Amino acid sequence: MPEQTQNSKMLMMVAAGKALDYKKTNPDAHSSEIMQHIVNYIDALGHVKISAIAAADRAIRYKEQNPKANDKEIMQRIMDESSEILETLEEYKKSY
Repeated sequence: MPEQTQNSKMLMMVAAGKALDYKKTNPDAHSSEIMQHIVNYIDALGHVKISAIAAADRAIRYKEQNPKANDKEIMQRIMDESSEILETLEEYKKSY
């Protein structure tokens, strides 16, 4: 796996975890507030940052859809889908 992909996946997991932590400590926070926190927190550029934001958004969406799911389950789902997230971003990048 290329180093940049490895870095993206690692940062995606960090961002997803941060988003879930933020939601836990701020249960009334809307997703836009959580995403702003992630944007400010993630110290990366370009598609690496975008992939991290996408993973965080997906983690929050999963938590909202299934409030009983624990963070470990959500993090595993994000990890399992990380390649798909990156591929989607690559396709999107090609079209612009």
